Amino acid sequence: MDLATFLIQCLNSLQYGLLLFLVASGLTLIFGIMGVINLAHGSFYMVGAYMAFSLSPLVASTFGGGFFA
Repeated sequence: MDLATFLIQCLNSLQYGLLLFLVASGLTLIFGIMGVINLAHGSFYMVGAYMAFSLSPLVASTFGGGFFA
């Protein structure tokens, strides 16, 4: 494995870990404040992921090469 692949995998794992941290901290805050496990914010994550997936081709073609996608 070359160094570039290793660095990309490290950055991908860091990004995924931070995403899991955001989801877990959201669940913890909701449970801590309300005392009830509320999974409704998962739908907002799903809507955000769908919007990012559907708008990424538009952004990639508009701003040249997908730098912002």
